[in-house]
Amino acid sequence: MRGSAPLAPALAPEAGSARGGRPAPSIAFGTEGLPEAEQLDAWRGHCSSVIDIVAALGEAPGYAARFEMWSFGHFALSAVRAPPTHFRRTPQHFRRDDLDHWLIHVARDGTQQLRTGARDMAVPPRQPHIVSLDQAFEGKRSQIDWLALFVARDAFPGLGPTIDASRDRPLDGAMGGLLASYIEGLARSLPLMDEAALPRAAEATRAVIAACLDAARPGAPEAEAHVERARLARLRRLIRENLRSPRLGPDRLCKLAGMSRSQLYRLFEPFGGVARAIQAERLRVAHRALSDAEDRRDIIRIAEDCGFFDPSAFSRVFRREFGYAPSELRMTALAGRCAEPMRRLPGGADPQQNFAGALRQL
Repeated sequence: MRGSAPLAPALAPEAGSARGGRPAPSIAFGTEGLPEAEQLDAWRGHCSSVIDIVAALGEAPGYAARFEMWSFGHFALSAVRAPPTHFRRTPQHFRRDDLDHWLIHVARDGTQQLRTGARDMAVPPRQPHIVSLDQAFEGKRSQIDWLALFVARDAFPGLGPTIDASRDRPLDGAMGGLLASYIEGLARSLPLMDEAALPRAAEATRAVIAACLDAARPGAPEAEAHVERARLARLRRLIRENLRSPRLGPDRLCKLAGMSRSQLYRLFEPFGGVARAIQAERLRVAHRALSDAEDRRDIIRIAEDCGFFDPSAFSRVFRREFGYAPSELRMTALAGRCAEPMRRLPGGADPQQNFAGALRQL
């Protein structure tokens, strides 16, 4: 990897708005401008915070690939063009990145073979399917042009079991086709939107997903997993509601949730433990506040409101999490150049922290 990256998100070159508003920000990364011998390693570095690229499967030299992503509310849409690939997400990934979003895939061109647990499936073009980032999966893609809609669980606090019941199988039929068409239309529309339109895009996306997914109740073999996910969602909500409390820890969380320490530790073990989950949520909230130019609290006050009472310790863990200091983010936000924990990702720049970092903010 070469070069350094400024903090501000990149704008798509063609992005704009017919009404003249500020274009919706995006991040972009491509390997086309790199020497062929460096392209695969550059793409691996870009993906490594979320998935591993095990091997390139194509016969052509090099690895010319392109990524762009837009965030809006509790959603993020990425568009990827890449050669044939063997990829995987492991338990080590979700222990490290603390992500549990749903991921709705639609290939505009190309196919995927995907294994999740003991389940294998083939996903043809223009047929959506759902996986979750809190599970391990592995797959192989052909040469592909695909869209991935990341959906934070906070977007659907009451619809989680319905969405989970639709995971790990292609969504066929009329409603699956409608969802695929909507996601493809969203990919065409986001580069043309201004920032003021993004909240409405998030509301429309929420409504379409809720309408299109099968509302059947999960079957008995899956019921226990759905109960655990519901418990996790409630625990995360309790963490957010008690961020400022210096007493927030495993004992306090057990009392608030009415569960034993062993249950609590078992639920958070795949995500690095209870303390890691609490710290990650505090950092998420602090980042959002520091990114908001309308939030006039100083950095120390924001840190205290998120449960960090030692300014130097806050600065240290914040930099370790996002790759830059709280003061850098605040200055960039006040200059009107930052809305997400993202830096420009030109070919060859180090994009680690950015991909997973953006998803943590949904």
